[in-house]
Amino acid sequence: MTQKQMPIVHAPAAGEANSAFGFKRYFRITPEDTGGAFCVFEEEIEEGAGPPLHIHHVEHEMFTVLSGSVKFHCDGTEAVAEAGTTALIPPGACHAFKGIGPGTSRVLVMLSPGNGEGFFREVEKEGLSSKDGMDRVNEIAAKYSVEFVGPPLD
Repeated sequence: MTQKQMPIVHAPAAGEANSAFGFKRYFRITPEDTGGAFCVFEEEIEEGAGPPLHIHHVEHEMFTVLSGSVKFHCDGTEAVAEAGTTALIPPGACHAFKGIGPGTSRVLVMLSPGNGEGFFREVEKEGLSSKDGMDRVNEIAAKYSVEFVGPPLD
């Protein structure tokens, strides 16, 4: 007999906190909660901030902008997403994003499958950043089928 799972309900900014790459992040639904099918986290992006250009070779990455505005770059195409907008980045797409405000933007991110969350845990544990330690960041990223291929967006 299959054991029934209990629902998970998290308020904004609730869940396990993480600050890899200097972004405030809250793991709302973990891969452990879903048998690895997906994970969901909330992320705060300061105006002008964003990760380096990268590729998820296995995961779909879906963003829903909760507040503020975010510029997305995906395989040479750019789009500005306002609050309420959803963007889906397919596996293998070269992409990055940048908070364009005003102020701090908030996004809800879903990775499917969900194992990429472990990347953020490892980067935070080692105190690495995109400005310092990218060789080690790339070693960790490879374990999660992620590859950093360029600088953050201008």
